[in-house]
Amino acid sequence: MAQTGFGRRFPQRESIAVELLAMNMRRLRLAKGWSQDQLAAALEVEQGVISLIENRRANPTLLMLEAIADALGVQLIDLFEANSNPKARVQSARQVDR
Repeated sequence: MAQTGFGRRFPQRESIAVELLAMNMRRLRLAKGWSQDQLAAALEVEQGVISLIENRRANPTLLMLEAIADALGVQLIDLFEANSNPKARVQSARQVDR
């Protein structure tokens, strides 16, 4: 199937790190009761930036990752932690990488 213009510009990243970041960022944001708009406002970025990261379509810089962790009240490493049944999640992510 042909990719749309959006899909070509913002392809979905398929790696364990990107999957964990997307999953944890969304989980931590929702745990705070925040919308994507609220997190974006805290980071002074557009809501679309948050959406791209949470949908594995962006590679944020280290500075952005530090800002995200700070806004969510966690350590940087927490954004990449394998939570609740990490073996299943890592195995699933590895299958995607193949």
